Amino acid sequence: MKIDILKIKLSELETFVQSKTFKQFEVAPISMLRVQSYKNNPHGLPDDVVLYAGLIENRLVAFRTLFAGLVQTENRTQRFGWCSGNWVHPDFRRKGFSEQLLSEAFIDWNGKLMFTNYAPNSEKLYFKTGKFSVVHQFQGFRGYLFPKTTKLISFATKNWFTKFVFSIIDSLIFAFTLVRTWFYRSGSDADISFEVLTLPDAACYDSLSSNPVRYSFNRGETELRWIFKFPWITENNPIEAERYPFSLYANDFKYYSVKVFDKNELAGFFIFSVRGGHLKTLFFNLPGRFDQAVAGFLKQFSINQKIEVVTVYNSGVARQLFSQKFPFLRAKKYGQKIYSSFEIKNQQNHHFQDGDGDVIFT
Repeated sequence: MKIDILKIKLSELETFVQSKTFKQFEVAPISMLRVQSYKNNPHGLPDDVVLYAGLIENRLVAFRTLFAGLVQTENRTQRFGWCSGNWVHPDFRRKGFSEQLLSEAFIDWNGKLMFTNYAPNSEKLYFKTGKFSVVHQFQGFRGYLFPKTTKLISFATKNWFTKFVFSIIDSLIFAFTLVRTWFYRSGSDADISFEVLTLPDAACYDSLSSNPVRYSFNRGETELRWIFKFPWITENNPIEAERYPFSLYANDFKYYSVKVFDKNELAGFFIFSVRGGHLKTLFFNLPGRFDQAVAGFLKQFSINQKIEVVTVYNSGVARQLFSQKFPFLRAKKYGQKIYSSFEIKNQQNHHFQDGDGDVIFT
């Protein structure tokens, strides 16, 4: 079955979301926050096709969104499209609609697409096309500190009885973990100290510009300022959240930027987010010799803030967390992959960040 495909360029996006066509869709194919983010993307161009809408008799049955990124390959910079946001109406799944939209995007972006932060079914779709291969595999860590079964087990909230039972279980887990944390000692280095900010300050950006490390996706001061100025998640529940099928609203979503000092000298910084009790590291501009200190900081922060789950993709910090798993109740290896439809040469000479792709936004 074929669908009619509506393509919206970056230069047309803001007008499109105000149109009668957009407002008549049962499901919104893009949020207003993402519109502003895409519009202000420092790597976006007016003719970039950033939204593909699949229609049957003017009914939206599928959509796909993309935003422009840069990647280092050999000694040059390559523009490409990050795949972010792929949806098909439940009544029209397994009909090839998502693949049709992807094929159009592949043509419009000259065969230069990448994706990460995927659901299992989306990964299978990309595999099926035969166009994508892995360019990086994160060897990360996921630890459970104050976990809630009502979030981790699907049937825990099935009815009032299961909610009651699992809420008691959660209370017992919380009490048990709390007692365990009383015995945790970070063993921190007296020469190393931390300063917690909401967003990176001028000193952070200065350290970033003076760092000779090459990041694969060219995320420097310009990109970070764009990301933080135009977020995808809001703590104010918008009306459109009912229509948009992806991340848009969270009652607690915060970024943290942590400056690391060695004998009172700024050594670098790292960034993480906390959303709904889940801590995720996103960006590191810090020498590897501080991995142990960062791991200790994350543990202590998680204890103080009663964090439920901690996810770290940075391999050095992850190794430190695995070497000393206490006080986590459970720890496991965790890490997604970054896929590309085109060859990335000399990627071994570049560094990948935990928040690459759209991870840092969500």
